[in-house]
Amino acid sequence: MENYIEALLTVRGLCKTYGEGDSRVTALDDISLDIERSKLVAVLGNSGSGKSTLLNMLGGMDRFDSGSVRFNGVELGEMNDRELTSFRRNTVGFVFQSFNLIAGLTAKENVMLTADKKNPEAAEQALRLVGLDDKTDRYPAELSGGQQQRVSIARAFAKDPELFLCDEPTGALDSETGRIVLENLEKLVRDHKKTMIIVTHNEQIAKIADRIIRMKNGKIISNEETPAVMSVNEIEW
Repeated sequence: MENYIEALLTVRGLCKTYGEGDSRVTALDDISLDIERSKLVAVLGNSGSGKSTLLNMLGGMDRFDSGSVRFNGVELGEMNDRELTSFRRNTVGFVFQSFNLIAGLTAKENVMLTADKKNPEAAEQALRLVGLDDKTDRYPAELSGGQQQRVSIARAFAKDPELFLCDEPTGALDSETGRIVLENLEKLVRDHKKTMIIVTHNEQIAKIADRIIRMKNGKIISNEETPAVMSVNEIEW
C-alpha cells in the first residue's frame, strides 16, 4: 500500500472578491491546490493575477469568501481573530518586498521581536544563518537594502515557523543583491527542510522552485512540478 503524507496546505474552491456592484473585482476564482512539506513553490503571475491575494489567504492575513484552506488538517476559515493572530505569530514566517524593519531597533532587536522565546539565542542564530552575525548592533539605516532584507529573513526564521510566505522578496533589490537573498531563502528549504511559497513575476526565480503555479485573472492556469530544479547560482538574472 502506498504511503500517503498529508500536504501541509490543502486549498479547495477558494474564492475572494472585493468591492460591490460595478466595482466588484474577483481576486480569486475557485482556487484549489496542495502545498507539500519541505518544498519550495513559486507562484507566478502579472500584477492583478491574484497571487498576492492568495498568499494573504494562506497566511491568515485576510478572510476568504468561500472555499477551504487547511493547514496541517486545521481549517483556517473556522478560526476566530485571536486564533488567526496566533497562527500568524507562531506558524508563519513572512518576507515581503518592503523590509518592514523598525528604524529605532538594531538588527538583533528587530529579529528578537519574533524570536522563539524558548531559545534565547534564536536571534543570534538566525542572523548567523543569513551571514549577518557581524551586523547585530547595526540599525536599519546603517545596512544596505540586501542586508535589511536578510534581517527580515532572519526575523522570520527566528520563530522557527513551519511555513514561509515570501511576496516579491527580491523586487526592490538589484540582481547581485537579489541573488544573495535568494540563496538565503533556498537554504531554509534545502538545509532546514522548511516549506516556502515565493510569489514573483520573475520567470528566472521560479526555476529554483520544486513546483511552479501560474495565475491569471484570479485563476490557476497551470500547476506543475519543475522538471529540472536549478540552484540560485545556475539561474540567469
